[in-house]
Amino acid sequence: MKLKEINWRKILMISSWCLLGAGLLTLLSFVNEKQQSLKCTAIDVQIDDQVPHDFIDEREMLDIINSHSKIIGSSIGSINISLLEKKIMANPYVEQAEVYSTIDGKLQVNVVQRDPMIRIITMQDEHFYIDRKGKFMPVSDRYSTPVIVANGYIFDTYSEMQIPVWSGDSLKTDTAIYRSEPILSQIYKLSQFLDVDTFWNAQLEQIYVNAQQEIELIPRVGNQRIILGTTDDLEGKFKRLYIFYTAGLNKMGWNNYSIINLKFKNQVVCTKINS
Repeated sequence: MKLKEINWRKILMISSWCLLGAGLLTLLSFVNEKQQSLKCTAIDVQIDDQVPHDFIDEREMLDIINSHSKIIGSSIGSINISLLEKKIMANPYVEQAEVYSTIDGKLQVNVVQRDPMIRIITMQDEHFYIDRKGKFMPVSDRYSTPVIVANGYIFDTYSEMQIPVWSGDSLKTDTAIYRSEPILSQIYKLSQFLDVDTFWNAQLEQIYVNAQQEIELIPRVGNQRIILGTTDDLEGKFKRLYIFYTAGLNKMGWNNYSIINLKFKNQVVCTKINS
């Protein structure tokens, strides 16, 4: 008799939870249906200010959103949120986009801009940026961000869209077979290094690729060419350069040398002007 009482209690408890769950589902369904029938009253565009660029603005985002159909006045349920996100993401300056409706009938649009780290100028005079994720992005007619510039004997094109992924072995792409690390891969690695090193970021204004596919650095102060060679052992090369800057050039004079060569292991080889 006691066993039957316990079983009935369990059945009653399970039934109660089922009824509660069904009630909640019905309530949520009602709330969702009501939300879907709401008219869109406004569009709120928020562009993340943690990325300090002005490639895009609120007006441009509103133009993209309204180019598909009339949004304000339409029911929330009739707005294709996924399509709007895809259209915004098609903008080459957008890194991330999130679109959703709020309980008061607003369409919330949150956008994160892409963050360029270096500007490339190729031998064909094609200009584009490489962002922090290694993807190419076009330059803008209305805004130019103050990043370091790389130019010279660079033959890559914007159509490649991203730098080749280099793992240390030979690399085959649609346009070439690389036996050594591709030059854009090296430039990207160097720009990452300079991005976190505030001292050298302030000292250098340009990266130049010479005819031998060696990387040279152009400082803001002085007329020296700093030959880096490749991006192997970046920390060691810049450590030697720092010692030479602080212990050498300060004593011997900034205008006595035309070339500072860091290619050779554990050495700084300098060429005097007119030597």
